[in-house]
Amino acid sequence: MARRYGASREAILHAADTLIRQRGVAGTSVADIIAASGTSAGAIYHHFESKHDIVLAVAEKALAGPIEAALRETGPVTPAELFTLAARRVAEEADTAPLVLQIWAGAAADDELRALLRNRAGGLPVGVAAHVEEWCVAHGYGDERVAVASLLVGLVMGLVIQSSLFDDFVAEGYVSIAVEALSRLGQA
Repeated sequence: MARRYGASREAILHAADTLIRQRGVAGTSVADIIAASGTSAGAIYHHFESKHDIVLAVAEKALAGPIEAALRETGPVTPAELFTLAARRVAEEADTAPLVLQIWAGAAADDELRALLRNRAGGLPVGVAAHVEEWCVAHGYGDERVAVASLLVGLVMGLVIQSSLFDDFVAEGYVSIAVEALSRLGQA
């Protein structure tokens, strides 16, 4: 039975995701991904240019996933509403936090990966800004909409990091205070 065209790509990403969680970025090789995915070197290089490209695809799915899913659920919203939606997604996908930390650790130790990740993920605040632009303009933050979006992305990243690292982290309290603070942005 022939495999669907995208099935090998998904198998590769799934294997890479699992291996990065277990071994970290540096401890995962292309050969490991081939073995774990049940694919071939040809399949790997058909879908991806390099190991870094695979890591970037895994990172994009993990890092941007909660925010992009929240953006798909709604049109223009307030920053507090968008953060609430993204925080809900983070809670639903709690197993993503350890993967994100491994990817960030890998990028911290690898200048090339860090530069690639920065280039790919750098557009996330701009995408978020489009969803809060109407609110920003109405509340005097029109020129600062990317800064407001960067704050939202940072709050989501903070939620991911702290929920992964600290056993006593109270996500509900963090979300509640963040939503309260974001709600005050629009008040003069």
